[in-house]
This record gives sequence, C-alpha cells and structure tokens, in this order.
Amino acid sequence: MTPISAGGVGALVKRRVFFSFHFDDVMRVNNVRNVWKINHPDSLLMRSFYDSSLWEARKLEAPETLKRLIREGVENTSCVCVLIGTDTWSRPWVRYEIARAIIDERGLLGVPINGIAHHQTRKSSPLGLNPLSFVAVGKVQSGPLSIPQYYLFERSADGWIRYSDHRDPVKLPRWLPDPAPKMVTPLDMGAATFDYAAQSGSSLIGGWINAAAQKAGR
Repeated sequence: MTPISAGGVGALVKRRVFFSFHFDDVMRVNNVRNVWKINHPDSLLMRSFYDSSLWEARKLEAPETLKRLIREGVENTSCVCVLIGTDTWSRPWVRYEIARAIIDERGLLGVPINGIAHHQTRKSSPLGLNPLSFVAVGKVQSGPLSIPQYYLFERSADGWIRYSDHRDPVKLPRWLPDPAPKMVTPLDMGAATFDYAAQSGSSLIGGWINAAAQKAGR
C-alpha cells in the first residue's frame, strides 16, 4: 500500500486517538503512548494527538463491561490506531476495537511496533499478521434494484463470516472501496499502515493519525 505523506492532507489538527493493542505488547505500546508527552524540538507533529486508550480496563473479566468502556473510549476520538505486534491479529478485543472504528465512523490505521527494541532483550520481535485484514465490510443486496446494506464480517478458518459482536448494518467508510454485492472488502484495502520503527514513527505518528481522521471526515 502506498503510504500517505507524513503530514497528511490539509492543516494539522491535534487529534484524540484510541490506541488498540495486545496487552503483551504494553512496554512497546507505552513507548508510542508517551511520545506526545515529550517536548521534541525536531517535530511539531510530536504533540499532535491526545491518548484516549484503555489501559487498566483490559484486566476486567466482564465482557459487557469492557465492551461498554471500549464504546465510550472510541466515541470520544476521531481515530483508532492499531498498534501491531506479533500476535495482535488474534486478539478478540482488538477486533472489537477495530469494529468500533467502522460502527462509529472513525478514522483507522495500523502501526506495526514489533521493530521497537524490547526493554529487556533489546531486540525486535517477528512481525505479525495485519489485524485490519481480518475485519471486512460486506455488501448484502437482494436484487440489482434493491438498496444495499453493509455489515461487518470477520475472517475465520471457514472464510468470511458475519461479525457476531455487531449484527446491525454499518455505513461503508468513505476510505474503503465499495465491495460488489455478496462480497467483502477487508479494511486493510483502505486503511493505511505505517511501520513505527522503520518510518520514523516517533516523529511522524501525529501526521499519520491526522490523515486517517481526515480520510474518515473527522
């Protein structure tokens, strides 16, 4: 996928972002999360977002409570940024947070963080699969003259199936290609992905977030 420019489109706006991640990557996630707190003289984009993520809530055991907290967290943001480690793609709560970006019409992007050196081993980790390729928007249309409806789908061992945690119709994101009837478009076909370590994320992540929000009309 061709990356968007560091500054995105138009004037830079300080965004409120929801970081989605696998809790096993929390040390690398904190590296990214704390970027906005640092007064970095080399980049005005450094302080261009607020962090609205859930941290302690991931220890809760009640699924409905956590779903509510995720809904409230994403509702107050303009963008969901998935911080991708080795196993992030397999985490059901990450998938739900990605789904909320579509349901709530927020911007969406992926940022692999496996290249950030681990705080103990000082080494990188293997790059995992892209979680955005496991969620899709599908078009359901009974006939050529009928009004199409769009639904969330997730990839399983049996192929694409309707997403069980949100069965209602959704709007097709403006940044996602329109699927053909009875077909799906995976989210990675429209949402940009940037490598935090290889593409100077410590300086440019604010611009990436801003551009993803603008693509969603936020």
